[in-house]
Amino acid sequence: MQRIEILNADGTVANTIIATPEVAQQLHPGAWRVAAEQYEPTPSVAHISCTRRQGRLALLMLGLLEAAEAAIAAMPDGADKRAAQIEYEADTWERHNPFLSALWAQLGGTPGSLDAAFALAVTL
Repeated sequence: MQRIEILNADGTVANTIIATPEVAQQLHPGAWRVAAEQYEPTPSVAHISCTRRQGRLALLMLGLLEAAEAAIAAMPDGADKRAAQIEYEADTWERHNPFLSALWAQLGGTPGSLDAAFALAVTL
């Protein structure tokens, strides 16, 4: 993930997000650029939390919201699926939560990109 600048029509920076260039192009076709200064998550980011709303908005911005919800829906019925639903519906999402880490990995993410996703989420 990279720090992406979203541009106004006149080329000035309207907003900055953490995303891949592919997601930036999907969300803001032709109106973005990779920022010269990149975001480096600090080690303490592993201990942050965000609200469910912030987390879901971050997943939406990253193009992963539907995939995350589909992964939970595709789980076989039973206690594990119900536990996953409870974790996903929790008011607060914590970076070190084993369920969220496993779901992120299932979506193709890395620990570093999960840190970046949480860093993005807390700004929303």
